[in-house]
Amino acid sequence: MRATIATILAREHLKRAMIRPSRGSFERGQMRRRAFIGLVTGAIGWPLIARAQPSPATPRVVHLGPVEIPAQIAATRRLLAELGYVEGRIRLEFRHAAGDADALPALAQEIVRDGRVDVIIAISTPAALAAYKATRTIPIVTLAAVDPVASGLADSLARPGRNVTGIAVFSEETTVKRVELMREILPRALRLGTVTTKVTSGAQSLTPVLEAGRKLGFEVEAVNVDDPANIVKILSPEILARFDGLVFVPDVVLSAHAAEVVRLVNLSNKPAIFASPDWVANGALMSFGPDFADAARRLIAQVDRVLRGAKPGDLPFERPTKFDLRINLRIAKALGLDLPATVVARADEVIE
Repeated sequence: MRATIATILAREHLKRAMIRPSRGSFERGQMRRRAFIGLVTGAIGWPLIARAQPSPATPRVVHLGPVEIPAQIAATRRLLAELGYVEGRIRLEFRHAAGDADALPALAQEIVRDGRVDVIIAISTPAALAAYKATRTIPIVTLAAVDPVASGLADSLARPGRNVTGIAVFSEETTVKRVELMREILPRALRLGTVTTKVTSGAQSLTPVLEAGRKLGFEVEAVNVDDPANIVKILSPEILARFDGLVFVPDVVLSAHAAEVVRLVNLSNKPAIFASPDWVANGALMSFGPDFADAARRLIAQVDRVLRGAKPGDLPFERPTKFDLRINLRIAKALGLDLPATVVARADEVIE
């Protein structure tokens, strides 16, 4: 339509020029006609130029983890939305290995083969390692439970130097504290159990429990849930009966089955301490560890910085700064456990 109108205007202008010649010279008239036609031609081309402008690409972010946790997915969406990454401004995908950490490498390779990925959010050290083995160029932002330098993900915490950054929880340190708390509430206990999956059965997660326990006079034994489908069988009262208490390390697979794990532990009538407050919210006796809600917020802030152009190798790994001790006195009473007043007094929250 614009082209048609422009053509008509040009013709009208030429007709008027022929009927009423300007008083100036013929050359000036020609110049005016050429200038007018140039303007019309430019106007015709404007829409075409505007349509040729490329639109900004929508970033693609893939969330990779050993298992699907609906609350974690919801939190990731909410935190990204708070930074402006709402639907339409981001392509967000969630991939998980259905509780089988051994499947993570193949899943990570599949993500890389799928096409353009701007950031991989890797939940757990095994997920980060799988992603790192699959790509050395796509930025990876991870929530890692153990030391990323010792794991081979970074050259240093201050300057990772590779394509991986994120939040390093260092569960080794908080695990020692959980063992110490178990000794405080069970001064005469001898047998200590720790429950792991394929995500946490490695030396970095397990060794701190074994070493701290032995130093404090415990006989420590690991109970491995090799398949989440076997939780009821492996954490049966018959198996847990051989322990005086249980210490849990951060484990994303067990977290996906938190309500069932807590039910089985309480059914065995054994005191247990877990790694984060959501376990106490599900009916557990105690928890001690970093504030994972705050860690998740800082993780997504790292993702935002990468999407804005920062290189993971230049972004320091952050460490949690908030730690939380929670106690459920109702569960303690049900277990017939009289907790030391010194422990209760240190709690950030006590459920009575």
